[in-house]
Amino acid sequence: MSDNDDDDWFNKDEDEIVQSLQQQVKLKVDKPDEERIECGLGEFLNEMELDGSYAGIAATKSKARFSTGDLVKALEMSPLEMFLYFMADQRDIFKNQIAANDSFLRLQKYVKILTTLCQLRLGGYDEQFLGDGFAKQTLLLELIKRYALKFFAPSAKKDALDADLELMLRETKMLLLRSHKLGVLTESGYMLVEYMKKLIGRCQQQHALCLEFTNELEQVQPGATNKINDIYPTLDDLLGVVNSNEPTAAAAAAKANDVTSYIDQQRQLLCEGFARPLREFVQSLRLNPKDKQPLLWRHTQIVLNPAFADAERHSLIFMDIRPKASGRTVKTNHSEAESAFLMSVKTGTLLCFTSSLEFENLILATAGYTAAEMLQKGYLSIEIARQYNIGNIYGKPLLMFEAPEFFEPYLRVHKNLSSCNVENFPMARYIIEGVLDVAPPAYMKSVDKLLYKGSPFSIEQAPKQAALNEGQGAAFSAALRNEFCLIQGPPGTGKTHLSVELVNTLLQNAETLKTGPLVLLAYTNDSLDKFLLQISQHTDSIARFGCQSRELRKYDVRKLSTARPMPATRKRVWWLTKGEYKQQFERLQALHANFDGSEEAYQQILEAQQQLQLAAEKLNTLRTIFHYYVAREQRLLAMTTTCAARYNFLFRLLQSKTLLFEEAAEIAEAHVLACLTPYAEHVIFIGDHKQLKPYTGHHVQQVSLFERLITNGFPVTVLNLQYRMRSCIAELLVPTFYADLKCHESVEAYPNIRKLDVNLYFVAHKQAEHLMTNMSIVNKHEAGEVLKLAVWLVQVAGYACSDIVVLSPYNAQVEHIKQKFKQQPTIADILVASVDSYQGLQANIVLLSLVRSNPNGHIGFLRQPNRVCVALSRARWALYMIGNMDTLLQGNHKLWSVIHDKLLATKAIGNILPICRKPN
Repeated sequence: MSDNDDDDWFNKDEDEIVQSLQQQVKLKVDKPDEERIECGLGEFLNEMELDGSYAGIAATKSKARFSTGDLVKALEMSPLEMFLYFMADQRDIFKNQIAANDSFLRLQKYVKILTTLCQLRLGGYDEQFLGDGFAKQTLLLELIKRYALKFFAPSAKKDALDADLELMLRETKMLLLRSHKLGVLTESGYMLVEYMKKLIGRCQQQHALCLEFTNELEQVQPGATNKINDIYPTLDDLLGVVNSNEPTAAAAAAKANDVTSYIDQQRQLLCEGFARPLREFVQSLRLNPKDKQPLLWRHTQIVLNPAFADAERHSLIFMDIRPKASGRTVKTNHSEAESAFLMSVKTGTLLCFTSSLEFENLILATAGYTAAEMLQKGYLSIEIARQYNIGNIYGKPLLMFEAPEFFEPYLRVHKNLSSCNVENFPMARYIIEGVLDVAPPAYMKSVDKLLYKGSPFSIEQAPKQAALNEGQGAAFSAALRNEFCLIQGPPGTGKTHLSVELVNTLLQNAETLKTGPLVLLAYTNDSLDKFLLQISQHTDSIARFGCQSRELRKYDVRKLSTARPMPATRKRVWWLTKGEYKQQFERLQALHANFDGSEEAYQQILEAQQQLQLAAEKLNTLRTIFHYYVAREQRLLAMTTTCAARYNFLFRLLQSKTLLFEEAAEIAEAHVLACLTPYAEHVIFIGDHKQLKPYTGHHVQQVSLFERLITNGFPVTVLNLQYRMRSCIAELLVPTFYADLKCHESVEAYPNIRKLDVNLYFVAHKQAEHLMTNMSIVNKHEAGEVLKLAVWLVQVAGYACSDIVVLSPYNAQVEHIKQKFKQQPTIADILVASVDSYQGLQANIVLLSLVRSNPNGHIGFLRQPNRVCVALSRARWALYMIGNMDTLLQGNHKLWSVIHDKLLATKAIGNILPICRKPN
């Protein structure tokens, strides 16, 4: 198999790998196997610069044993180097390594190796470590039984082996728990658990290990639900009754009194956060299918790839959005709506299929990468995740709809929570136990001075050169003195400036403090990149994981990884894993080609798909390991929390001590937990819970860890001097949202808006809103008025398009206004955006279309104080709002009455915007 496409060889995803495999499959028809193999292997050896002896090594390993000396030597390595050592070796560490007459030393070292490898928590490999290496090793489990009997026997006497044996039994306990969680524990494993329980029950010694085993092994029961799969809703889940009284994250956390129950509750909340909107959608679909008509695709099929060997990218299974009609030989062209749907579906989206709206059956599939030409033909690559009450799924007419919530973040975080270790849970004393007395970071306990731009300063007081105001200085000092720190920054108070100064200071002192790379996290790519653009002015030592803007491309970890040579051991592991992927790929291809429609054949395909998925996950894990060698040399690592959940083991490898969460109030509690490791010694949250909360497109109540802790009285430093808004705008926020928010003198120097008599105004009207087919809402009257005002500001008042931003809480209104602006060349360049997407940004002049206007007081998003706070706080010089105040007051009188009264008091509300008729 040739790997010489380009220097980015290990960054290829499994789809690109399969592209070359597919080309090889095609070659089978035209060329002898010997010629193809010889050529591909020769190219591989040349590019990898590997010894010719590799030529005899297949992906299947030998049955030879490692010596006990080899095992001892491996345990002297770092966990990662140990992993690479065993994975690169021709011998299989998981087979034939334990014999009945082996010494205790060999058994102990082998169990220690398994424990060390499992503690890495490497995606795709854990199943191999725990399944092949432990749970399926019947002889190994039998030998552990014997030593357990020796240790726990009532008449057992102490000897020199007791300490080592106790350690081995603790490690065995961990392996049993992890195997059970992962769903790979065999019948022999469960028998070992029951055997140990009986031994402990008869043990007369009051040993600490007895209590540990009793408490922790109680949860290991055969047939228990595999928590890792809970994130996938069952058919019964979707047809069940929605419970409107489910607990919030804050309520759930308050009930948790230990790490295990806390993680379980967070995991359940995460599952419900995804499943509830889907359940509501299914029930609504069954009751009123016409209401959901635009979101339901009625004539789809799941099909095998009709040109699998010729496909440019890996797509074993497709969803066909418009199959050819009965009797036709050619597919009909798909509609504009179908085309728009196919082009908009994100990789990782969960798609649901069923035969009818009675929901007798259900198929869950995730969307995968699909080549553009296949999308144009109406095909979308999918991966079957679950199916209920249906056998052969191919070529049948199916209804299809998209899950309301994007699935990928839920899946990543849930997997992390389901497999995380409850021992040494990071920051548990604050997150779970509710301790309010915060200790200093462990690495700062003996430090009283740090450097700022080369000059020493006391951590009790911010350095004068940092140009921080009093509140920012207090927050700066608090962030350095406390191992777990919350900083709240209302709009315009300089959160980003503070964060940049804080990160820059930590980076300057990282080498002295031995903290390793600082990890910067945010929920969205936009928030992360906005911050990185500023911090990049101070350091180039940055590795950016995931998507990023063009300006940050040079920090892309993939780009950094390909710029350096790869040692032979890592290349060898990559090659062997690609060989495994090739074997699984060809097996699955053969099963598809010979599929006869039987249940047995279908089950074989499902099992082969699972094995291929594990091999693909191994390749992703290896990419991350290769990135680790780049990341450990950088001072700052940046990624979204979803990406961090995937790369959690990277943080453990790096032993990163410092994490900073930007826009922390937008990050759900479970997402924060997925970013933490036992090595975390310093965690800083900067955000504002009065603005956007964790995203949920529906009614599931989500509370950030940031907000929950503040609500429960955890110490927080609040910034209270704002530099953005003209004072008349800032006054709308006090005390509605903030008890104390002062204005810096610079905002009083803003010039008045030209050709208008006011800088703040609410244009009231009673023109009705309109419900669109996609269930979003527009107000055509408001769109027209906003357009007139924008034209006035540009053509008459002489403002640049870059000075003005149009905001609305509804995406349909945003699109409607965009279309109208495109028809006016003078204002076509004005940015039109949703309120949520403009969080963290500001504009000189903001035109705000509130949309809602109805006699029932239905105001949707505008009932939520946090969204209103964001909407009112984006403008610097001027804010002009248009809406139906009567509807708003009816929808949330407590919120809007305060705003209404302030507008009345300053004569800033009326039916017509006051236009200045005087010359400049």
